[in-house]
Amino acid sequence: MIKKILMLTAISALSFSVTKAQKGTNGIQVGARVVFPTEKLNKIVNTGFGGSVKGMYGIGSKSSPHQVTLEAGYNRFGLKDLPTGASGSYSAIPLYTGYRYLFGKVILDTQAGISINRISGHNVAGTEVDGTQTAFGWSVGAGYLIKQIEIGVKYQSSDVRDDIYDIKFVGLRVGYNFKL
Repeated sequence: MIKKILMLTAISALSFSVTKAQKGTNGIQVGARVVFPTEKLNKIVNTGFGGSVKGMYGIGSKSSPHQVTLEAGYNRFGLKDLPTGASGSYSAIPLYTGYRYLFGKVILDTQAGISINRISGHNVAGTEVDGTQTAFGWSVGAGYLIKQIEIGVKYQSSDVRDDIYDIKFVGLRVGYNFKL
């Protein structure tokens, strides 16, 4: 895990040092999403929701604009088929750095970083059960800009070697871009 964090730090530092010599559009995006679990997660949780804040540092020229990103988010899924009186949820807090490719109004977005994955709940007797694990995570998405509003789809994975904390999902998202 430490090797992955060091690798991400080195890639981020290199990306930011290269971008110092270039100019582009900077911004902040605030977004919300509906998240649909995939693979094993789909068998134990319901459709969820999420939100994020993304900083975007512009590089390139006006004819070829791109952005280096830093994003923090929260995604939550309620557990399926629990007995009456019990409750539980899975959640993921992604902290990702990435790169946005801007092709006119079409956007391709790739990201990698860490995901803080958590399972928590209460059984019928009221006893609290929870666990947290930090994992390498990544995502890839596509979007379309309509003025300052971005509509898109994103696949996110935080695979922990086939563990109960694996959180993989597809999100339909809407974000509002603020230019800085």
